[in-house]
Amino acid sequence: MVHVKERQTASVLSSKILDLLAEYNVPVDHIWSVTVDNGANMLAAVKKLQNELQIAIIETLEDDDMDDLEPQFDITAALTAELQERINLVRCAVHTLQLAILDVVDKSHPKVSSLTDLAKKVKNIKYKTNFDHHGASHPPIWSQTRWGGIFEMVQSFHSQKSFFEQLAIQFPELDLSNHWSFVDSYYDAFKPLYLCTKKMQEHHVSLSDFYIAWLMAMSEVRKCTENSFVPALLNSLKTRLSALRNSRAFKISLYLDPRINYHGSTFFSPQEKVEIQGYINETWQRIRQLQSTSLTPNMTNEAFIESENNDDFDAYLTDMFGGSVDTESSSETKFLQQLQSLDLEPRQNHSFDIWNHWVSRKTTHPELYAVAMVVLATPSNQVSVERSFSALGLILTNRRTNLGENTLSNILMVKLNKDLFQEAISSAYNWKDLNR
Repeated sequence: MVHVKERQTASVLSSKILDLLAEYNVPVDHIWSVTVDNGANMLAAVKKLQNELQIAIIETLEDDDMDDLEPQFDITAALTAELQERINLVRCAVHTLQLAILDVVDKSHPKVSSLTDLAKKVKNIKYKTNFDHHGASHPPIWSQTRWGGIFEMVQSFHSQKSFFEQLAIQFPELDLSNHWSFVDSYYDAFKPLYLCTKKMQEHHVSLSDFYIAWLMAMSEVRKCTENSFVPALLNSLKTRLSALRNSRAFKISLYLDPRINYHGSTFFSPQEKVEIQGYINETWQRIRQLQSTSLTPNMTNEAFIESENNDDFDAYLTDMFGGSVDTESSSETKFLQQLQSLDLEPRQNHSFDIWNHWVSRKTTHPELYAVAMVVLATPSNQVSVERSFSALGLILTNRRTNLGENTLSNILMVKLNKDLFQEAISSAYNWKDLNR
């Protein structure tokens, strides 16, 4: 987490991101995706990161390679289109879901404003005895930064309807007779989306899992046939979901999921399938390039010796039976065959575990497995960021305001990664040496 004191423009944010990557020695070309909200500054910041990546790759080209090109050839223009989506932009799906909700009923809605005023009014001391006697709770005052805040307020009124009706007999100024129809309709229509949002906040959710959850919420909304909010809500959900699906990362994720891409599925057009296969192949080439550069000298020597032995035996077989062997070409052909056969697999039900599906294919589909691990690790939302802010609030209390920036960052790092902390500690030191 970085403290930004300047105005949070795209230039400032992209600069901070690059500084943070440099601190952890992560080259910008190692970034496959960035998940952001729908803020214009964050979207522009990702564009700047994409430009930085283009510059970095172009600068690494050897002068000799440049000399071989035609004088009129513009290498920058040629690479721009190819590198534009090398850092995949993913819009926060939960934030997009909230925008779909606000498309239909937002904070300016007259009924929302009236209920908010009533929620504030019932906190007056003169109503306290009634609330205490009936064990009733005050409806929460929603805030713009809290996902589902309006629903939680409406839900409180809905679940305590009989209490508020009795309260209005004694205090006519709290009469909700003109609001109950709105409260009931809003609760029924938006409850599936609220539950979907809560589910997304529990743990990491992949892009395809979120897509399935979104469709399930839509199917529940559709059941409210007599609800006045449903037509506009379904239209907004469909429109927003289509915008999410246009993301390249989303397309790859859905293509790798047999709940969506299977034999006989019409989800993707033939042209889309060819494009997505190209995206997956490009991602695999990037992974393979990074794997080759990360090999240690010992690993390289062992691989060379093993390859040399295999070459001798292949030569022996060639002398005996004729022909030749092209292992690299056959490996590439196998990868492409497995990639193209993904849409020929049987359909899986909606509760299918996509993570275990690809883990089980680590040996049989090693290249696609490597791509799937990258894609499945892509967060569909920014819930982890919101959780980080909450954790920061628990650390940086009024009694700990003198914490240094590095100390605060280290404490937060441990708190946010406590599941990995024990494993990291056990492998960070040789405890036997320390005990001597």
